[in-house]
Amino acid sequence: MRDILRRDARWGALFFGLLILGVVGLGVVLWRLNNTAADDLPAPVPPTAGPPVVSQVTPTPARAAPTIAPYQDEAPRYIPTSFPPTATPPPAPRVDHINGVHIGHFLRLNPAIVDQVRIIYRRGQTQGRNPQAFAKLGDSTIAHPYFMADFDSGRYYLGAYDYLQPTIDYFRGSFGRESVAVRVGLHTWSVLDPMWSGGGCLGGEHILACEIRLHNPAFIFIRLGSNDAGAVAAVRRNLRLIVLYCIERGVVPVLGTKADRFEGAHDANNSIIREVAAEFNLPLLDYDLLAETLPNRGLAADRVHMTGFRPPDYTQSTAFQRGHSVHNLSALMTLEVLLKIVQGRPLPHLLTGGW
Repeated sequence: MRDILRRDARWGALFFGLLILGVVGLGVVLWRLNNTAADDLPAPVPPTAGPPVVSQVTPTPARAAPTIAPYQDEAPRYIPTSFPPTATPPPAPRVDHINGVHIGHFLRLNPAIVDQVRIIYRRGQTQGRNPQAFAKLGDSTIAHPYFMADFDSGRYYLGAYDYLQPTIDYFRGSFGRESVAVRVGLHTWSVLDPMWSGGGCLGGEHILACEIRLHNPAFIFIRLGSNDAGAVAAVRRNLRLIVLYCIERGVVPVLGTKADRFEGAHDANNSIIREVAAEFNLPLLDYDLLAETLPNRGLAADRVHMTGFRPPDYTQSTAFQRGHSVHNLSALMTLEVLLKIVQGRPLPHLLTGGW
């Protein structure tokens, strides 16, 4: 037992001694390392009075950017082409003639007539006339439906005369009206005779008074003379009375010549119609001039009634070879001019045709 204790004491002393030696050795090593690091540091440089010296650094030259070849598409690239703006075509010139006859020739006007139309129209407006209505007075040459009725039905084609559409719109309702003042076989003297009155007319009322009362127009087309023969003085007297009746009631009369020569080759009735129009400074639709441009003067086999072409299609040459279609177009052009006159609009297209 004692031997064991003595042996353990010796091992403990040995272990303790080795521990002491290790600690001492470690301390020596750390001391030497510390002294060696201090010796390696550069000696401090004393401060100087001048600016600090900056060492120059030579920059490294920049490398050039690599060149990249442009992308080549296999398909050809679209390059937009610059086109000049498309010019707006000028409006088509106004067609103011029929078969080469200018409106300034077949519609007889002058400054005095223009003034007279305005005076009569203003009188009618004070009497309550409908500014958008016109009436018809005449014989079978303007019987329904041949005189402008198609302009109310929509069955027409104006072609180059499409500038007349606003006139059709303005007077809509008058074109297709069956006037009580249009009668087959009507004479100038029978217009003012109540015996010729029909349905809708009052007792003792002649057809002109009846139509004005029923339709209340501002304008009236008067087409007479095809049934009057051998009574020149009576035709003049009766026509003047008819015109005066219209003027007094504020209805603008538009007298019209005819294509036939029923009263004889001397054409007396057309001469009277022109004279009365000039006497009262009234517009004259001289259809007789247009008839000269038509085959057989635009007359049927009876040499009194006009040839027809319905519906009127003014894109077709046939329309300009038939009596009714040419007559209707000239009347529509006349309405447009009358509307311009009473509205105070200029009439340059008439000035070019002469007064």
